[in-house]
Amino acid sequence: MTGILTAKLDEAPLTAGEISNWLSAEKGEIYKPLNRDCRDHFSFSMHGIDGFGGWSGSSSTLRQFAVNIESDDFMFFMEHGTSYELATGGIRHHVTPGSGLLTSADRYSGITIGGGSVGEGFCVPREAVMAALVGTYERAIPAGFEFTPVQDLNSGPMAHMLNLIRFFRENICESQNLAASPIALASFKEMFCLLMVQNLHHSLSQSNLPVNTIAPRQLRRAMDFARMHAALPIGVADMAAAAGVSARALQVNFRRFLNTTPMSYLRQLRLEGARREMIEARPSATVAEIAQRWGFVHLGRFSQEYRAAFGVSPSSDLARPGLKGNGFRLN
Repeated sequence: MTGILTAKLDEAPLTAGEISNWLSAEKGEIYKPLNRDCRDHFSFSMHGIDGFGGWSGSSSTLRQFAVNIESDDFMFFMEHGTSYELATGGIRHHVTPGSGLLTSADRYSGITIGGGSVGEGFCVPREAVMAALVGTYERAIPAGFEFTPVQDLNSGPMAHMLNLIRFFRENICESQNLAASPIALASFKEMFCLLMVQNLHHSLSQSNLPVNTIAPRQLRRAMDFARMHAALPIGVADMAAAAGVSARALQVNFRRFLNTTPMSYLRQLRLEGARREMIEARPSATVAEIAQRWGFVHLGRFSQEYRAAFGVSPSSDLARPGLKGNGFRLN
């Protein structure tokens, strides 16, 4: 399991200076208050792992901070209450409910939080995004690459990505022992970055995507690799590397010849692996621990997928003592 970083400031009447001091202790001295004497209610919470981080916060009164972050990772900002204003260099962006902002952290230079603001955000490592870009476009990424800053949260890809951000915070990072499932985490990171580079508008959006037909043996090689390593935190990029093709080529040819995606294929293999373990499990095993080991951290969704695939519930398979220890195997 991979360790989860958390920080939480329960809602309380605080000055901007007190907020800055708390943030400095948690994140380093990057927020400098510009209206230090104002005291009113404020809250903040954050979960992070492997450079990915989700946060949420609220403020009952206007607050202003100068910001200095020494990182070029990508940051999403979203508002659900009133509004706030973000400065990125010499440009100021007004963020209101239904809209969002995507920027590089080193461009983020200031924030004015409106009274009644309820915001959330997400940080994505640039390195992970660059890897997804190379796998998709099969070319060097130009210097100065950037995404279109303003995003619509109510439609298109951002609506789905917002759900994924909340899934990260509420499921992957909500383990009681502060440890995330490696398979779930790897799947989330790859899916989120591929969604970013293949659906949001950016510097390469007008470039032609390569569409390469791959040999049947390469497709089989990718499938065999997935079957052999499904219990490990592998993803589409690993399957593509095993086949000697790009991630984009593998995605296109899975669709063309198998009418599915590499991610869906891998997820089905993991469902089958979870079922084998349910049937062969020791008496003290639980559905939750087996599901999490195979990367399924939302138990309700796991149970639905399991029943749809096999016609029984996971708890029914776990409670079948007659099949345990007698050599039973699933095909």
